[in-house]
Amino acid sequence: MRRSALALLLATAPALPARAFLNNTGGSTAQFLGIGVGARAAGMGEAFGPIAEGPSAIYWNPAGLARQEAPEISYSHIEMMRFFHHDAFAYAHPVRALRGTLGVSAALFTQDSLDLVTNRNVPIGAFRPHSEVFTLGYATAFSIGDDFLTNDREFYQDLWYHPQGFRPLDRVNEMWTGNLAVGLAAKLIQESIYDEHSTAVALDGGVHFRHSEIQPLTLSFVFRNAGSKPKFGRKAESLPADVSVGAAYDVSGRDKRFLSAVEAVVPYYGKPYGKLGFEYSMNVRGETWAAVRTGYKSLTAFDLGPMTGITGGIGFGNRRLAVDFAFQPMDALGATMRASVAWRF
Repeated sequence: MRRSALALLLATAPALPARAFLNNTGGSTAQFLGIGVGARAAGMGEAFGPIAEGPSAIYWNPAGLARQEAPEISYSHIEMMRFFHHDAFAYAHPVRALRGTLGVSAALFTQDSLDLVTNRNVPIGAFRPHSEVFTLGYATAFSIGDDFLTNDREFYQDLWYHPQGFRPLDRVNEMWTGNLAVGLAAKLIQESIYDEHSTAVALDGGVHFRHSEIQPLTLSFVFRNAGSKPKFGRKAESLPADVSVGAAYDVSGRDKRFLSAVEAVVPYYGKPYGKLGFEYSMNVRGETWAAVRTGYKSLTAFDLGPMTGITGGIGFGNRRLAVDFAFQPMDALGATMRASVAWRF
């Protein structure tokens, strides 16, 4: 009962009217919250909600933390247009006593120094805008459905009549029988522009579902940035909230793996957009692996051109270490480069 209630809470927590999501043309603050974490996800067009694994899952879909098998730490860095910088740290630790995984993360978004001038455009100093977000998350996984009740059902099965005798009905699992992972993450958000500061709190949540008879398929639902309105001076603006649904299919062999994912995002402000990603990885020697990735994100396609949605990346590592790189062309704004490293203890 408690597990069902938790799953219901995650499904209904972001229940803002669908019409409001689709018709809201206003704006929001704290846009740095939309900067993705990790080069692996970036290389796959950020279609990472249904894939989310490792410490960075706390950003993409907190439910992914439930798959963590050992403590792991990660760091990612992004350079955008040569004067925007984004750094993120994340750590995930399975806790047996809690029957799940705890995750923490911190992200810092900074800009190069800007001149501070008077009304007559006379320089009198400089300042550097910056924003931070600190996150604490938890996720757990459990079985749902009635496949574990089939032994009890044997006592109550109906019989079909056949000319040669009777036989019990074939047992059929319920439609949503499988493994469900759920996760929640609480965030503290801060922004500073010269002598103006704002603070907000927000909640992220998500689910992963794997059907017992279709193990390679993962379905996902995520909501992000549902929380208070940060205020600069007297003006308060909403956070960049959104909801997404996605699916991923994992085809794994002895030494190779092909992973594909698709995700649809509906922001509270702005138009819906889609994400598509692919990853091919293989063992190259012993426990050493290499991966190549590509993807597409339609968010900027209409404003900056369709080519700006293309992403690509590579990665390599072993049982403990993973190093990833990704890029995304942004037309006249220049390419965005990302790098990340993770270490599993």
